[in-house]
Amino acid sequence: MENAVRGLRAGRRRSVVAGCLALAALSAPAGAARAAAPADPVEPGVPTYLVATAFDRGLTSGAKGEYGDQARFTDRAGQYGQALTFEKKTGSGPYDNGYVIRTNRPGNENTLCHYYGRAVLTTDENCRRNPWVVEAKGDAFLLKTRWDGEYLYLAASASIDGDRQLYAKSRYVDDGRRFAEFKAVRAR
Repeated sequence: MENAVRGLRAGRRRSVVAGCLALAALSAPAGAARAAAPADPVEPGVPTYLVATAFDRGLTSGAKGEYGDQARFTDRAGQYGQALTFEKKTGSGPYDNGYVIRTNRPGNENTLCHYYGRAVLTTDENCRRNPWVVEAKGDAFLLKTRWDGEYLYLAASASIDGDRQLYAKSRYVDDGRRFAEFKAVRAR
């Protein structure tokens, strides 16, 4: 039996082939036609350790500073520090959606905030209302928040053993600090 498409003129042949490809795409399962959206790496409401992937350290709090307890990395690799809870925040503005991040400890100073380049744990009243946003980066994620028209990312000093402070850093400032990539580890 002779191939019916072979006997058609070149222009008509392309139309028939394009039509067959379009029909095949429509009949494919929806999941195969488009890539699945990446899953959110944090679970709202579930106690979680936030662990920096580059040096396997979690977050804890340090001495009380002017704006609240200083958020910092744990003393040694393998320590996960204090558990945190991500609370989903939604709003009507373009920068109102993200997470409020709280420590799971008693007391008033339990919201992760940023003040003048440092990350601190403070009360809700003293914290700017901009939520933290998860930005996927391979198998890890970055945490960023809005500040005066740009995003600030959680960052670490180049020498984590000498300076365990957690910082908030702009993409436009080269201060030797690097953005901290995190993974979420469910607390036991």
